[in-house]
Amino acid sequence: MPEGLGLGGYVLLFVACGMATIPISIMVLKFFTGPSWADRLDKVLSWSMTGWILGVMIFYAGMVLLERQRPCEMQRTNQITQACKDYFDSLPR
Repeated sequence: MPEGLGLGGYVLLFVACGMATIPISIMVLKFFTGPSWADRLDKVLSWSMTGWILGVMIFYAGMVLLERQRPCEMQRTNQITQACKDYFDSLPR
């Protein structure tokens, strides 16, 4: 732990970095609104997170497919094709 930064300092740092902004906002909204609104918010957040996760997976798969179409020397991923693996293994070391 850095000198002079206690538990309160870490909490402030955590909030200042934005890592707690969304959960705190959701808790405040649920506290000040009715239960039916909170239920709708939970459903919307569940579906939006599901869509976000699926979107990230589709984006990753697309980027891997695009990367695999590049020449072997230009690929910058560990998801290379077997042909590139064979090519790299055949190079003198």
